[in-house]
Amino acid sequence: MYTLRKEKESTKLSRFSFKEYGVIIGFIVLCIAISIITPTFLTQKNILNLLRQSSIIGIISAGMTFVIISGNFDISVGAVAAFSGAISMKLLSMGYSITISIIASLLVGGVIGLINGFFVAKINIPSLIATMGMVTIVRGLILLFTGGYPISQDIPEFSKIGNGYFLRIPIPVIIFFIIVAIAHVVLTKTRFGRYVYSVGGNSEASRLNGINVDYYKIQVFIINGVLAALAGIVLAARLGTATPVAGEGYDMDAIASVVIGGTSVAGGEGSVLKTVIGVLLMSVINNSFNLLGVNIYFQYIFKGLIILSAVGFDAYSKKRLSSN
Repeated sequence: MYTLRKEKESTKLSRFSFKEYGVIIGFIVLCIAISIITPTFLTQKNILNLLRQSSIIGIISAGMTFVIISGNFDISVGAVAAFSGAISMKLLSMGYSITISIIASLLVGGVIGLINGFFVAKINIPSLIATMGMVTIVRGLILLFTGGYPISQDIPEFSKIGNGYFLRIPIPVIIFFIIVAIAHVVLTKTRFGRYVYSVGGNSEASRLNGINVDYYKIQVFIINGVLAALAGIVLAARLGTATPVAGEGYDMDAIASVVIGGTSVAGGEGSVLKTVIGVLLMSVINNSFNLLGVNIYFQYIFKGLIILSAVGFDAYSKKRLSSN
């Protein structure tokens, strides 16, 4: 009996250790391997470019971590990013200040998140279906708003948000890490964060314990919408233009980063700090494929396989753990 118990504890410990550190180890090994194959990988220019590219998906992934921990998904973030970028560019072209343009774009992202959360929490529409419908609506709004054409503005002060540096660090990277730091504190040090984990772990038990489950579900979608809008602003500032097709594929990149980082698709488990590792891992893979000249179509296939593998491992681990 004692031996059997020790074996179970050992199995749980090894599974726990792999889940905790497997992605980090994999990330380090991948970086070493790519640096050997492609010497330009570890150059300062490429690393800064990698971090800058990671920042936009990273900001979205920070918001997506809240949503997935709560037991939901949001595939509208790419469309929200594109819409917020278009709004900020349009307002700037009309002579509004950068501050007003940014605030308006963030508010729109928050309102879209509120609507998503309302349909999920109050109408009980599955989050995947609700946000899928929102993608179509927002993409339609973008086409109406832009007329189907890109909106471009050359405003140096706004461009600095996407292309500027502070202490030799790209500003988008600074924004990303500030968001991650705030999200980590909220999730681990506040009652709000504890309740988000509780709702994702068992919403019915949380409701019976007096937690307003609907409120927290709506709030995580609002957070996600605002951060997707922020990412869209950074993207528009970086490119100097906002296009109706911007942000396509960002939702899958964000979900992949969060899941690879160890956040459970079943909800109730995850960490925004590990999401950062997932973001960097996905960016390193994309960057290495580009350096090696791998066809972009294979990149999509590989990305899909990564998502399936991460979700499959999570489901398998939970099944084995429950059976033990």
